[in-house]
Amino acid sequence: MTASVRYCPAPFAKQGKVSVEEELKRRRADLLGEIERFALRIETIRKRVSDIDQVIAIYDLAHAQNATSSMGHKEPRQAPPLPPDLKRLNKIEAILDALREAGEPLSSSDSTGRSALKHGVAADDPPLPRFVMDVSAALSALVKRKPVRQVGAVGGGKHLWEIAS
Repeated sequence: MTASVRYCPAPFAKQGKVSVEEELKRRRADLLGEIERFALRIETIRKRVSDIDQVIAIYDLAHAQNATSSMGHKEPRQAPPLPPDLKRLNKIEAILDALREAGEPLSSSDSTGRSALKHGVAADDPPLPRFVMDVSAALSALVKRKPVRQVGAVGGGKHLWEIAS
């Protein structure tokens, strides 16, 4: 089935004519990239708060017992477990396969989506954002080992990756 090209009214189209499917996929990828950035940012902030709490506890022993409650911070909910197919998945091989099959640079969320789909996991599966972070870390490790390189960024800093030649 061929996607028809239609005029998309704002806010869906930034260019004049674009297929609805392409624009929705682009927006979806942008949102997944935001989720990835926010999750990493939240994790960084939690680590900083924990570090500060440890230093405060040196001077105020009572603070160590009340650190999370004094901030109004709730214990984080248990993250939903990864589906068994993703848990057993060799991330490195899945990333390299996704990049090879795509034939174009992919973001970590696009790579994750392709790998998940290939292994029967729905794109809206709740633990998928956590898997995006795992894939992002694996991509960074692959850059250091040289089989993958970062080729730019789109959509507010979402990195694109490709197989290094």
